[in-house]
Amino acid sequence: MAEDWSIDVKKYVPDADDAVIAAIVRYCGIALRTRDASLVAFSDPVETGRVRDNYCRKKLALTDPDEAIDAAIAAVGARMAGDPTKNRVTVYYLLAEHYGKLGLFGGSDAPAAAVTPLFAAAMAAPADTQRSAGGAIAAGGGKGQYVPILLFLLAAIGLFGIIAKGHPGAAPAVAPAPAPAAAAAPAVPAGAGVVAADQAGKPMLSVYFDTAKADITPDLPAAAAPLLAYLTANPAARLAVSGYNDPRGDAAMNAELSKNRAKAVAAALVTLGVAEARIDLVKPADTTDTTTDFTNARRVDVTVP
Repeated sequence: MAEDWSIDVKKYVPDADDAVIAAIVRYCGIALRTRDASLVAFSDPVETGRVRDNYCRKKLALTDPDEAIDAAIAAVGARMAGDPTKNRVTVYYLLAEHYGKLGLFGGSDAPAAAVTPLFAAAMAAPADTQRSAGGAIAAGGGKGQYVPILLFLLAAIGLFGIIAKGHPGAAPAVAPAPAPAAAAAPAVPAGAGVVAADQAGKPMLSVYFDTAKADITPDLPAAAAPLLAYLTANPAARLAVSGYNDPRGDAAMNAELSKNRAKAVAAALVTLGVAEARIDLVKPADTTDTTTDFTNARRVDVTVP
């Protein structure tokens, strides 16, 4: 799907970092190729649960209680309530900004504020557009009726501020424990190599190649283990194999190289026990990836659609 995702993000964050947006687009990968998958359905608790567990917990490495993360997701929905299309890239950017996690995508790691635009928008919205942590509409129909979990969080923040300042007879405030360090994103190899990752709750592989080569490194079997286990547990699942190349050189030769890389990966997966009938060679809209650096562009993505 050819779309400038930054246009939608900047409706909410005018000074949004273009490099961060591009990194989030790469993280979403094949999920952005269909319209339905590129949107987040805030009315579906299963969908918002996936956003919490697969993106917030696994990618952003959050350790907050489910209720707190659900409240942040609901606040994104409230902020985007007037938008009929709630793009996944925008939702992910707003959540990363709120939690001070833009650094995971190459941006500036600003600390999360006590009241971000997410919660400010949620509190300003009429009650009929507010949603609880589980995704249900909040009771009541008049302005000023806020989502209970948001009130609880904000009240707790205010109470902590009072205690931290101290008052006569009060015990000294105890400094909160530092937040755990965020898990680092898998490093892209300098040349050939394989990186296993997770996309929308399903395992995926990115197989990298040396310049102008289609040779696969011997570390594929070990990296592919989670993907093979998923296929065994889900007999109806299929694989989409898509090849890319960097933008240098002859376009026709690059297109052929991308195809040969995809075929080589597909053949390697067959040798690992994947039935050939379960593998689809999917040609990207543009095999020449100009959205990233040369090393990251020389790859084949293996995903479960």
